[in-house]
Amino acid sequence: MNEFQKMLVIFRYQFRNYIRGKRILIMFLITFLMALILGLVMIFSVDTSALSSLEFAKMWLAPISFLTVLAAIFFAGDAISGEFHTGTAYYLLPNPVRRESIFFGKYLASFLAALIGIGLYWCVSFGAILYLYGTIKIEILESLGLNVLYLASIIALTYFFSSLFKNSTVSIVMTFIIYLFVFSIVDSIAVFSGFEPWYSITYASQVITLVLTPNYQHIVKISRGKMVFYSFQPYIWEGVVIMVAYLIISTVISLLLFVRKEVT
Repeated sequence: MNEFQKMLVIFRYQFRNYIRGKRILIMFLITFLMALILGLVMIFSVDTSALSSLEFAKMWLAPISFLTVLAAIFFAGDAISGEFHTGTAYYLLPNPVRRESIFFGKYLASFLAALIGIGLYWCVSFGAILYLYGTIKIEILESLGLNVLYLASIIALTYFFSSLFKNSTVSIVMTFIIYLFVFSIVDSIAVFSGFEPWYSITYASQVITLVLTPNYQHIVKISRGKMVFYSFQPYIWEGVVIMVAYLIISTVISLLLFVRKEVT
């Protein structure tokens, strides 16, 4: 059995754990409830006949970045740390399997499980758009592609955080705090400093819905008396570059951490 086949074995084992642990089912439930709530709000408060399909899609996809982060934490937050926390690393790592094969097998399982989770939301989105407008514009498909790239990047970054810890609870909590608070604070600093937060992956995630907005402004300067505020929106190419950079750098560093991690 070569290393690729061993990686597939790890992939199947990890993905089966997600199914047996009902994580996918729980993620489905969260996704369905989010789509249901947003759908009811739009039905009773928005005149969809006055919106174009792109405007409707942008409103409908407003929570998709949060849902993507949630899926990443759900399926990747303890992917590495959990092996050391539960003690399964004692049985897994001594096997004649390269740690690189273990890492990428687990990563693919996390990515597929998370993709299935957010895929439900996209399926509902496509159904609603087809029902109301009868067609799916290319920009909406581009938004889906950007969302898949963001998911791959955010899972890679989550693996980096998971590789730093040996306690799965600490790993998940710290990752949750970093995504929902630290990155939000970092992005907010730009409002007052006027310095574009090109280093933030959550800033880059705006392109998922910005691709649905023609002729948007990259920088908006707002003056309120003596106060000056800035609003930054990344170019589409810029968001792609940021996400690809996070994907590559996070994968390399987390892989190095995992390969060198000692079982104690």
